[in-house]
Amino acid sequence: MKRSVCIALCLVMISALVGCGKNDAGASHKNGTSGGIEDVLSDIVNSGNASPAPTEGAETTPTGTPKPYITSAPVDPSAIDIDLTQMSSTLVYSQVYDIMCDPDSYMGKTIKMAGTMNIAYEPSTEQYYFACFVQDASACCAQGIEFVLTDEYVFPDDYPDVGADICVVGWFDTYMEGDNMYCTLRDAKFQ
Repeated sequence: MKRSVCIALCLVMISALVGCGKNDAGASHKNGTSGGIEDVLSDIVNSGNASPAPTEGAETTPTGTPKPYITSAPVDPSAIDIDLTQMSSTLVYSQVYDIMCDPDSYMGKTIKMAGTMNIAYEPSTEQYYFACFVQDASACCAQGIEFVLTDEYVFPDDYPDVGADICVVGWFDTYMEGDNMYCTLRDAKFQ
């Protein structure tokens, strides 16, 4: 009896793991074989799929969550090199982590990402810093990319509140501040 229960529990655990491992994010492998995360990320980044820009309307979605912050016309999807809005939360988090670890590979690429608005003020430089943060699938960890909006945006009037859902597009760059290198999306616009 104990053996049957153990086997049944093992099968349930394996089924749960297999079910949790599948994510229907619309990505498919071109050759039908399964590679590593590098292959999956490469397929998604190079797929050229772009989601339509959200439309303005009611303040909340049907589920009652806040609507994404929208202020400008959509960017041409063919101009976007990396569209993080087309990835699952796990892949977005992994991709942003890779961008932070290997910034040279992303220099000059146009990146579109959705996440939450974050604002920080640094007294030593007397500057505000703005970032779009994404969370991992378990919502326990966050990664973010700083962005600098175009001159058409005026702070604080044209900026959403901290924690608001945003979608931002800009080209990737790095800069030095003191001895530290920082990553940013330049000439960014809200979508």
